[in-house]
Amino acid sequence: MCKLLLSRGASLDARSNIGHDPEDIARRRLHTTTAEFLAAVRAAGGWQPYVAAQRKPYIDALLALRQRLPALRARGRAAPASSERVHERLFLETPGDVFGHVLTFWQSDRDS
Repeated sequence: MCKLLLSRGASLDARSNIGHDPEDIARRRLHTTTAEFLAAVRAAGGWQPYVAAQRKPYIDALLALRQRLPALRARGRAAPASSERVHERLFLETPGDVFGHVLTFWQSDRDS
């Protein structure tokens, strides 16, 4: 529920009537996992940076592979998976800025 609320814009800075934030409330109710999750989101600087941090290593690896793929193919190290060119067109012929932008929408376990 916390992930859903945060993804929809809920604030980590909201306070109860007696001044407790969501992390304080989770700790007081002994919901350690939730409290640690909220602390990690706060430490990352919010929901979007938290989710982006999970994706970055994968995006960087895919972009690096995309750059190396033509050389790998030329040396016979990466053959096309099929006669269909759909994956090749998506992976190699999409402009770099578009490819990177599409990857920013890659879902991770932090999204759900």
